[in-house]
Amino acid sequence: MKAFFATMAAVTLLAAGPATAQRPDRNVEKPVVRSFHWFDFVAANDIRAACVPGGRSRLRLIYNALWEEQVRAYEIFLQPDGTAGMNIGVLEGQGNVTTGITNMLISTPSDIFAPWSMKGGQRLLNAAETRDLVGLLEESRAFGPPRDGMRLPDNDFWWAVASCRNGVWGFQAYHYPTDGFANVKFSARLFSWDAVPIPVNPPRKLEPAELRRDMNAPIHRARADRWMLVVGKDGLRPR
Repeated sequence: MKAFFATMAAVTLLAAGPATAQRPDRNVEKPVVRSFHWFDFVAANDIRAACVPGGRSRLRLIYNALWEEQVRAYEIFLQPDGTAGMNIGVLEGQGNVTTGITNMLISTPSDIFAPWSMKGGQRLLNAAETRDLVGLLEESRAFGPPRDGMRLPDNDFWWAVASCRNGVWGFQAYHYPTDGFANVKFSARLFSWDAVPIPVNPPRKLEPAELRRDMNAPIHRARADRWMLVVGKDGLRPR
């Protein structure tokens, strides 16, 4: 994965030209930017840095349904009037570099990355829906603290929830098939509001993550395609 992203980064700089290269995009919708900032995005370092009294209250929920298969991200902006805005992003087929390439029409340089870009959606939550969601998050202990030392492999099912509410930072993680994951209350509600036309990849029984490798891939590639996040006492541990 690292080698692939490095190659794509070089292609992007050549195709985009100097003007675009000088304006780095910190979101993770595009694959090249995602390769450099994905771990910071899951850790929600941007939310944590801006989490001060009087600041914006917001949530970031990541559903990792095997990195090579699907990832769903939910950005929720809590408003003073009790409503909330929700942005949805879905990645699919990260482990298959040929996904979406067949018969792809390239009219602009950025089109080459379309198959690996996030598919997005939006929804406005009314006050009742927002209260319902926050209540389900509280029932799930989504505002922390997390279990120190929990490991989140790329090729497993897990949730990560980062939050800043009224200037208070919080983080939680749930790794399938632990009891914590089984007790998640908010997932069904989020999925019911998710209108991105890519079906949710539900958790399923698998062998331990370390035993699942692409045996047809070269050894160096199989190793490069694997990563793991480790949870600390109040968020992801620095990499």
